[in-house]
Amino acid sequence: MNFLFDLGHVLIDIEPKRTLQAFAALLDGKPSGDNAAKPLLTADGLLGGHTSRLIDLYQLGQITTDRFVDTALQACRKGVTRQQVLDAWLAMLLPFKPEKAQLLRQLHEHHIPFYILSNINDSHVLWTRTNCPELQLASGIFFSNEMHIAKPAQEAYQYVIDQTGIIPSETFYIDDLAPNLEAGQRFGFRCLQATDDDAWMPAVRKVIEENK
Repeated sequence: MNFLFDLGHVLIDIEPKRTLQAFAALLDGKPSGDNAAKPLLTADGLLGGHTSRLIDLYQLGQITTDRFVDTALQACRKGVTRQQVLDAWLAMLLPFKPEKAQLLRQLHEHHIPFYILSNINDSHVLWTRTNCPELQLASGIFFSNEMHIAKPAQEAYQYVIDQTGIIPSETFYIDDLAPNLEAGQRFGFRCLQATDDDAWMPAVRKVIEENK
């Protein structure tokens, strides 16, 4: 049995409202009409809900962090620094829970392969590699900004299959978003929606127990 994990709202807890609140304190306050950064300041946009072209481009690795920050700064009041924008963008990421870190270590110790497939951006990748070292135990990590493909595009799943050789019917795919899981089901993955930690962690623990 294998596992294919999403990151946000699965392995890494996120609170978009923290970033929304942080950006609210930085904004100019004047109507921004055509401002390209405005779609960033919605919960759906922050989660890559394909309502923000800016975030979509960032998650696909088609713009740099510098370009992302420059665009966001256009919506901010005078005097806001680049570091303040980056801090606001990172504010949604919460500390890696010890129980999740332990779960990944146990999968590794029991030789149960696990992989990461995440729609993500460069600054969040840097944060995860610094703050979530257990992710490096994965047998493969597939980030949208490095593949230049984002879920739920079928090419993202096919890329993982081609690169790893995993058999979808022997792989639990755990994600929080229904469109991503629907795409995974079309490939035959054993899909499990992560509505909260209790919705998926027991299934992982069961596989670990069965492999002891």
